[in-house]
Amino acid sequence: MRLKLTLTLLVILLGLLTYIFYIDPWGDSRAIEDQDRNALASLAVDIDYLSISNAAQSVGLSIELQEDGWMLTQPYRWPANTFAVERILNQLQFLDTKVSFDADRLDQAGTSLKEYGLEPPEITLEFGKGETAYSIGIGNATAVGNHLYLLSHDQSKIHVVDRSLLDSLSIELEALRNPRIFRSNIFEVESWNLQLREANNLRTRITKNNDLWILETPIRARADSIEVNTLLGRLLELKSQNIVQPTPIELSMYGLSDPFLRIALESGQSREALEVGDPVNGDDESLRWAKLESRDTVFELEIDYLSDLEAAQTQLRDRHIIEVDTAYATSISYDRDSQGSFDLQKLETGEWDILTLDQEQGIVREKGSSEAVEEALAWLATIQAIATDNSSGFVHDAPTAADLEDYGLEVPDFSISIASNRTHDQSEALDSPQTETLLFGIRERTDRSIRYVKLKEKDFVYHVSNDTVSLIADQAFEFRDRNLFDLPEGARVSKIAIGKLSSGQILFNKSDSEPQFPRQLSKELESFRVKSYLQNAYTSNVQIAGKRQPWAYSLNVTFVWTVADVEQSRDVELYLSELTGGPLLIGGSIENNTVFEFRQPFIDAFSGTVFNRVKRDLPEQPFDPNTPLSTAAEQPTSGGNQ
Repeated sequence: MRLKLTLTLLVILLGLLTYIFYIDPWGDSRAIEDQDRNALASLAVDIDYLSISNAAQSVGLSIELQEDGWMLTQPYRWPANTFAVERILNQLQFLDTKVSFDADRLDQAGTSLKEYGLEPPEITLEFGKGETAYSIGIGNATAVGNHLYLLSHDQSKIHVVDRSLLDSLSIELEALRNPRIFRSNIFEVESWNLQLREANNLRTRITKNNDLWILETPIRARADSIEVNTLLGRLLELKSQNIVQPTPIELSMYGLSDPFLRIALESGQSREALEVGDPVNGDDESLRWAKLESRDTVFELEIDYLSDLEAAQTQLRDRHIIEVDTAYATSISYDRDSQGSFDLQKLETGEWDILTLDQEQGIVREKGSSEAVEEALAWLATIQAIATDNSSGFVHDAPTAADLEDYGLEVPDFSISIASNRTHDQSEALDSPQTETLLFGIRERTDRSIRYVKLKEKDFVYHVSNDTVSLIADQAFEFRDRNLFDLPEGARVSKIAIGKLSSGQILFNKSDSEPQFPRQLSKELESFRVKSYLQNAYTSNVQIAGKRQPWAYSLNVTFVWTVADVEQSRDVELYLSELTGGPLLIGGSIENNTVFEFRQPFIDAFSGTVFNRVKRDLPEQPFDPNTPLSTAAEQPTSGGNQ
């Protein structure tokens, strides 16, 4: 009985041994410990080249790590897609091995590498660093599970790994290359240029000076930094389309032996140049053949703003004419032959004075309006070259004396000189003020809305809008202090009377002690400042909407204040035009010998006071051209009809 049991156990043992050594070639396979789960261990760490060969394809892929990143070297040279490369590297570095077994045991199992798709491998992967190289083979998929067979670099082990490795290595060529053409970013570019074949290879070169762009060629001028950065940003985002020919034999068939356009960028020690050739087909000018200057590969490029590049010389140029910063002006000089000259001078207090020349008194100094000066400077800063149907706005960059005479700029009738401590777009103050003189020429003969101007210190002649020029205050009286009454501090209104001049009717006459006294109008009068001066002298009527109109209302105001416990008073009389219901109300003062425009808060307060008490005749229009003007006897004059 014991012998029978012993023989039975011996047969079972022999059967197990036969299975282990002859039937199951993985008898020595083992569960992979955590530290041995990576089939490539440290071989794939810090590699600098990678080659993928597919048995089903004649052309393989090769990438190399160079100074400026991964570069696709086969089948052509092109920057690689960093994200795609990193995905492959991550798969190699963290390749999870499910099972490993010895390759030399395959013969014992009656099988071979070929049956596992490893002789030859379906995919061969070569990688390494420097002179060290490794080659691994990737074979068939396993019958069960989503895995692959992988032959180690020394061909001693077969690993069963995740199939995701194959997905990474089976990447399309277009996905492996970086479609971007330029590798620089906008902050790195220090200069760039455009060269057009159709313009006799005229080159437009732009360089960066601190944070500002300067046009260097074909002329040296300030560039519009916003326009430059916008166009440069679009160029940096250009992407190549299909690769047409990695190694072209004849570039002329693509229009690249003499390119239609060259775009070159310089940043630090690097230079990138794009050459753009002929259209791919005649129906689409935006789709063109192209190549990089440093590579032979020809590709398709879509660029739908060629017209912007062709007009870069004018489109990228700064259209502002005055280069000094008007916000930091210290003096302004007006020189007009027909109406005399005057100066505006900024004081240490920040206020402005008007300086005029009197034949008897010499230089006369008068308090000016800082508000009026700031408004004029703001308008001067907006003067810029404007394009028309026949001109880019940049009329002439090197005019002759005859040209200047034709533009009315050889001996201009009018000029404005500005001295400032800063230049345009510069945050640091100058060592000494810089002066620029803007010369105003004649109007364009074929377009009266356009005027010729130039800086005295520069050659460039521009077209500017005459409407903008007309908004700049250019007469001394326009800069007078806008505080019309010049009352002592603490003065208040004690009485207001309003009359209608056409009928002689007193519309309103109240003192501050009466309940109907207009508090809002009183408040506006106590802080009264004119909006602007319209005439240098008082007149008995005023022009509104192209028509001469008589004054419609009289406004008499009594101001009182106390000096050393003694009450002082002053009567002021103003004349007002008809109310239009809009933002325009004109006033006149015989005492101050001026005509001016009221501010909106006063208009609101005055109209509220008048219309709450006056019923106007509906058929009557405030500016009826058929209504005859009042006679001189009916209108207040500077002779004292008050």
